[in-house]
Amino acid sequence: MRWRTPLVAILLVLLLPGCPERSAPTPDAGGEEYAPLRITDDAPGLLLTYLLADGSFATVERVADVPEAARGQVIVVDSSLSPERRRSESVLYVADLTARREDGTYPYSLVSRFRFERELLRAPGDRSSVLPAECDGLTASPPDRVVLYTTAWCSVCKTAAAFMTREGIPFVERDVEQDRAAQQELACKALKAGKQLQGVPVLDVAGALMVGFDRDSLVALARRLARQPD
Repeated sequence: MRWRTPLVAILLVLLLPGCPERSAPTPDAGGEEYAPLRITDDAPGLLLTYLLADGSFATVERVADVPEAARGQVIVVDSSLSPERRRSESVLYVADLTARREDGTYPYSLVSRFRFERELLRAPGDRSSVLPAECDGLTASPPDRVVLYTTAWCSVCKTAAAFMTREGIPFVERDVEQDRAAQQELACKALKAGKQLQGVPVLDVAGALMVGFDRDSLVALARRLARQPD
């Protein structure tokens, strides 16, 4: 099972009371004691939280359910340990699920909660390429026409539409204010392409997103439509 969770909710979950302690603490380099974790493919009671492409989170219970692209940095919570035992107010257990050891365990680090929130989770480069669940059914880009994402008040959108009509470039308009499905579709396409959207127009030309309207770039991209197989 996969849950999609915003950062605030994740941090609250990490602080929720748990069951009685299960294993003895071990000292870290600074002399404080933290409960050790044994992270394996079949370890029970683990909650594995990974970052999605849109900056939100998903939580699963098995290593196998963490997408490959998100396994390099995964927050691990042993639900059998209380927040006090895992010192959840100050540290997070962050595992690398790409580096399974010979004994079947995965390495992890104890990371300052403050540092993780301030630096790692807010850095766009640390977002994974894993799309949120809402994008699972993302419609493929039409091979024979441009999709123009627009709004009723966007004058540049009207200019782009007029230009494509004049140049004989086939296109379809989708209003991202009036059509929630179009809004979600565009957001998912942007995440998949790794593009930051600041507004409209956005044009999808045979799977390539063009943010804003540039005549020469649009003509060059539109030529790809003519080369698409029937």
